[in-house]
Amino acid sequence: MGDTITQIGRYEISRQLVDTALASVYDAFDPVERKPVAIRVPRTTHHGTKEITLGLKHPGLMTVLSYEQSQGESFLVLEPFQGTPLASRLADGRKMEPVEVLGLLRQLASVLDYAHSHGSLHGSLHPESILLNDRNEIKVLDLGAPATVGCNASPEQLLRAVHYLSPECIRDQPMDGRSDEFSLAVLAHSMLTGELPFAGKPLGVMFRIAYQGLERDAIREFPLAAQTVLDRALSKRPMERYTTCGEMVEALSNALLRTPAAATRMVDAAAAAPRSAALVSPPPPSGVSRHFSREALKYFGVTFVVCALALAGMLYILLPKQHPKPTVPAPAPVVSVPVPGLTGPKPSPPPPKPQAKTPPPSRPAVKKKVEPDVDVTPKEPRIIHQ
Repeated sequence: MGDTITQIGRYEISRQLVDTALASVYDAFDPVERKPVAIRVPRTTHHGTKEITLGLKHPGLMTVLSYEQSQGESFLVLEPFQGTPLASRLADGRKMEPVEVLGLLRQLASVLDYAHSHGSLHGSLHPESILLNDRNEIKVLDLGAPATVGCNASPEQLLRAVHYLSPECIRDQPMDGRSDEFSLAVLAHSMLTGELPFAGKPLGVMFRIAYQGLERDAIREFPLAAQTVLDRALSKRPMERYTTCGEMVEALSNALLRTPAAATRMVDAAAAAPRSAALVSPPPPSGVSRHFSREALKYFGVTFVVCALALAGMLYILLPKQHPKPTVPAPAPVVSVPVPGLTGPKPSPPPPKPQAKTPPPSRPAVKKKVEPDVDVTPKEPRIIHQ
């Protein structure tokens, strides 16, 4: 089938909607049923089998009406949709507003999580495979197609698809729903910044996706929480990413818009609405914020205690020490003795200054000679008569 197809089977082709590395989608008209339809023609026989897409019913998917064949080639007949590829919104590095981006991401996450819950996988989500109408409603194409591209894909189509492949797809490892989450995170990065997180030629892009981390130049202006969400969603290891696409989108929404928690029985919805508007509005100037997070209060308390301890230690080191004064014994009281002939008490001389007494040189002890007691009192002579 060439680029100037005018009819496929019984269906009349009016224009080409999408031309990706996996398939082409056309606006067509069914002359039998007299109604417009869309025709999806895969590039290989592996894309478009009815076992993959038949039975999936979701507002974000183009419902499959029938699976048909013409001249040995199979194709899908889909419900019609008036829209253009999302890639037209991202031309020339155009940025989109965060509120608009989050609205599209929520729709895409709903489609992908629904498909994952039914055992289906996209494997190559990129702007060319997403249709968008004037009411910002999306339709996802190529859902359930393997990650391998058709043999007739052009280099430009391959380049557009390779930027959004997951590391496990490039390494030829098993994929699951977290592989689509990686592609959705790349798409979110492109819509918010106007730049691809992994740019360059196909081989260089594949190497960077598989082995190099995310550069922060394009997302440095985002809040730190938003940078953390993109880092996790673009992790090289699927187990480190979010469990579902919806979980990743809600985390990014809370980080970008600071969405408050849902109203509970303690706070009704009417009271929570003005708080939501205040939190989404631009932050007030410094010094007028009234709300502090628990982490900020904890950080402030720890900082205050550390500063107080440091200040107390500095004061203890710098202030002079007060040593106790030596105790001096009080002088003995002076007693005045009256002297005859003096009209008043004689002033007592000042007490001598205490001098250190030096002990006398030691001498050998001399024993005193003890004299016997002799009675020298004269006695009256006695007369001895014979």
